[in-house]
Amino acid sequence: MDKPLVGHQEYRASATSPARIDVLVLALTALPLLAAGFFPRPVSGAALLLLLAPFIVRLMFGRPLARPSAANLPVALLAFVFLPLAFLMSPAPWVTAWPRLTTLAWSIALFFVVANWPQPGPPAGLRTRIGRPTRVYLGLGLAVAVAGALGMRSVDKLFSLPATGILADSLGWENGLPTNEIAGVLTLFIPFAAALAFGCLLTGRRRPALILLLLTLVMAVTLVLSQSRTGLAATAIGVGLALAVSGAIGRKWLAGGLVAAGLGVLLVALTPLADWFVFAGANSWNSVLGPRLGIWGQAADAIRDHPLWGMGLGEFGGLVRAVYPLVAPAEGPLLEDAHNLYMQTALDFGVAGLLVFLCAAVIVFISAIRLVRDRPPRTLGRLWAAGLLGALLAHALYSLTDAVALGTLAGVPLWFLFGLVMSATGRRLRLAWSNPARIVFAGGLLLAIILSAMSLRVNRAGQLAAHALLNPAADVGAAAAEVGGLAADECRAYWFEGLLRDATGDVAGRSAAWGSLLECTGDYLAYMPALAAGDAELAARAVTAWPGEAAGYFWLAAVVAAESPESAIDLYRQGLALAPDDGRRWLALGELLRASDPTAAEEAYLQACRHGDPGANGCLGAGWLAEQRGDLLRAIEIYRLSNWEGARREADALEQQLNGQP
Repeated sequence: MDKPLVGHQEYRASATSPARIDVLVLALTALPLLAAGFFPRPVSGAALLLLLAPFIVRLMFGRPLARPSAANLPVALLAFVFLPLAFLMSPAPWVTAWPRLTTLAWSIALFFVVANWPQPGPPAGLRTRIGRPTRVYLGLGLAVAVAGALGMRSVDKLFSLPATGILADSLGWENGLPTNEIAGVLTLFIPFAAALAFGCLLTGRRRPALILLLLTLVMAVTLVLSQSRTGLAATAIGVGLALAVSGAIGRKWLAGGLVAAGLGVLLVALTPLADWFVFAGANSWNSVLGPRLGIWGQAADAIRDHPLWGMGLGEFGGLVRAVYPLVAPAEGPLLEDAHNLYMQTALDFGVAGLLVFLCAAVIVFISAIRLVRDRPPRTLGRLWAAGLLGALLAHALYSLTDAVALGTLAGVPLWFLFGLVMSATGRRLRLAWSNPARIVFAGGLLLAIILSAMSLRVNRAGQLAAHALLNPAADVGAAAAEVGGLAADECRAYWFEGLLRDATGDVAGRSAAWGSLLECTGDYLAYMPALAAGDAELAARAVTAWPGEAAGYFWLAAVVAAESPESAIDLYRQGLALAPDDGRRWLALGELLRASDPTAAEEAYLQACRHGDPGANGCLGAGWLAEQRGDLLRAIEIYRLSNWEGARREADALEQQLNGQP
């Protein structure tokens, strides 16, 4: 039987089940919870309580609270334990955390509504059609695609299309909808819609096939307009997986497809297409990956310092440039998230919360695999399940380099997709918690909590510091004193005391706190120069305390460069001996050497060129110096090492000069 296809029995079943109450409650609470910022808190609070009504009704009539599912346990833990805890422990709960809490609570309620949707009876010869939740889900995908196409600004990565963003202009959105986030949401829809369209074609349903093909095309156009390379690649992999497991493609065709995909990757890697798609206008790998690596490093440090209950629900983006600054906080970018869903979830809910979410996601993924294996090949049911599996994989891959954070409006479709998978797992396919599985899950959760509790004082210090930095009315001095008390027992808390001393202008107090910090760890050396750029004494202490850390040498070199270039050159060389891949510091060394030692400067510039070419200045500087000493062939060779258009033009001009062309 083609299980995702239902007849009129679906409607009769829904009329005599709590499903109507579920849908009514979702409809009544949608606006107060999804747009909580526009409603008084008591109204949104009442809407939160109303979400419990369907479960109360089930209890009153002696029905199960939810359809039995292994996913119920981790989802309930996330909803009733980790979500309230993340809200209560957030440093600014009513500003950022409250809208995230209400949105995620509604999303989880949506998951249970879809997962509990009445299963259809036998079609009994009636004409079948795609089930109602599936149609609603596809309609949501269409809405996302249309809103994205009208609300996104062109980002000019792969191409420029200034005509996008019409809706953004009319609504006064200066930056438009976030392109990467739109792409991330579409990874949840395109593989599913494409698989359903293929399934309808296989089974002779021409009209639904045409509609689904048009829907897939609309969503694909919006995805292309987003110019998200990760979104495009992940979606292509998701669609490929869905078609590959459909049972409709023979092994020879699958092998041919894999060979074609491999050749396509080689074509991109070995031709100018790599510059266009991979670098997308950037001049080097450093420009492509450097910002992401910096954010992930900040996120990893934040997770290390806040493992127990996280940094605050949705607070990482607003706090990171003040708490873990790589540049002066005023110059740092305002982030939305950690650009990695898994890191962002740990930052929002703590390490144990991440474990619970991953458990739910893995259960859903395994259930989708079981659905695919259970459906007969070449049926719409098989393609329906394969599309769900492809969408899950696409979003999981996308989430490695970007994030559609839990609790955001864009995060709602993920829970809808989870619900679709769990709604179709009948008793025979349903995963269940065995006693060993319960012990492993409980043991892993307990271990994560115990290990995280070892950083309790640091987590508390970070919370106090964040609250003081975010709240204009906070007594920063009193917070600094309290954090100092925590630091007496846990050295890492000195970092947060120094942050608070710096915020009050107490330079001596900051130096004292960070001096104590340097006695136990050098993990914060990368962040100190952004706030204490001119503190030569503290920088010298960093070099003395941690002679094996390059960051201290670079910090002190930048401090003394103006007054003692020779000392700075020596410090940069010592630091680069420890971190030879740091292109920015090779560039700084080249700038210092340029006037006194052009040969050494050229080599330093060349090292910068070969290690990320920050700002495209390494290749340009080395090429220019080679050009000045008359070695035009060497200059051309160096210029061509750059992916920047300006350096390539310099190489073209020199070649024309050598060939005697005007």
